[in-house]
Amino acid sequence: MYHVVFKGFENVSFEFSPVAFTLFGKEIYWYGVIIVVGMILSAVYAFWRAKKLGIKIDDMYDYAIFIIIFGVIGARAYYVLTSLDRYKTFLDVISVWKGGLAIYGGIIAGVLTVIVVSKIKKIKILRVLDAIAPSVMIGQALGRWGNYLNQEAFGCNTTLPWGMKSWVVQTSSSGSRLEGTVEYLTQNKSSIEALGIKIDPQGYVHPTFLYECLWNVIGFIIINIFFKKRKFDGQMFLMYISWYGIGRAFIEMLRTDSLYIPGTQIRISMVVGFACFLAGIAAMIVLGIRAKKDPEKVKEGAYYGKAEYKNDEVKYPKAQKTAEVGTETAEGAGETGEVVDAAAEVVDGAAEVVDGAAEVVGEAADAADNAEEDVCEAADAAVDTTEETAEDKNGENN
Repeated sequence: MYHVVFKGFENVSFEFSPVAFTLFGKEIYWYGVIIVVGMILSAVYAFWRAKKLGIKIDDMYDYAIFIIIFGVIGARAYYVLTSLDRYKTFLDVISVWKGGLAIYGGIIAGVLTVIVVSKIKKIKILRVLDAIAPSVMIGQALGRWGNYLNQEAFGCNTTLPWGMKSWVVQTSSSGSRLEGTVEYLTQNKSSIEALGIKIDPQGYVHPTFLYECLWNVIGFIIINIFFKKRKFDGQMFLMYISWYGIGRAFIEMLRTDSLYIPGTQIRISMVVGFACFLAGIAAMIVLGIRAKKDPEKVKEGAYYGKAEYKNDEVKYPKAQKTAEVGTETAEGAGETGEVVDAAAEVVDGAAEVVDGAAEVVGEAADAADNAEEDVCEAADAAVDTTEETAEDKNGENN
């Protein structure tokens, strides 16, 4: 059980155990629980972002499975290989739940995994990295609270108002070794001071776990703001390694439990952090210049608002543009055809009216002819009658 206080808030203390619960007689640490929650939230975000970049969810499930497996292996292997003197047995090596994961090992293993899986699936590597990179920051930000609950990953002494101090008030029920800041600094005082760092075990220390958590949260927000202005595949991934690298490099300088290059006083994570920052900035500049020279090619991986990509890769953007224009023209022609069809129907209707009128005129002409014949017959009959009457009158006169 740890007792933790913060400078300026001495009247407010925190007591907690690094063990979350016991399952089948085995202690489950908060560190492991938080790491699992971080993985789940990271996967949810990555799936959402990948969908907007045209990557199938089924493919993302494959990425998630392999990245989690090899990412954890890589993070543990990196940590163990850079501090072999701390591990005596194989069980010590695989006891991930007790802490000891190096984020750079996880990143390296994760990137290699993405490359291999992407090659097999024939999916753009940098586009996948853009979808996944911001999600890693979620896991990192949460993971640092696992360090807090283990009371590890803290820094050297500080007089800042948020300095932290902790000590053990109750040992673990299983006899696991617990060390707060006081115990750790007391035991390692001589080796830390040999590196030129003056230590007061009873003093307050930098809560570097909190610094890195906040740095990741800020970076996550910034990257998501810029995501809609993404100009080329890989840009968000490069922003991530640059942002995290420079922040981690400076935060690492404050820590008392850093991993060092063997035989030197050079912190490994500090060197890797600066290297990531410089490499990320240089790569963004090069790809940015290339993007300006060939904007059509850039459109293959650009992200425009709510637009979604089809999963098929666009290998020939100019041909795609031509196809889009052709589609629009065809749609326009289709609309014009509809207008022409409507006009044809009107013309057909008018023709039918004309035909009807012609029939009426014809019938009228027939009626007129019949009437004329009737008039002529009536006239002939009248003439005949008149002649007969005249003959009768002449006969009477005679």
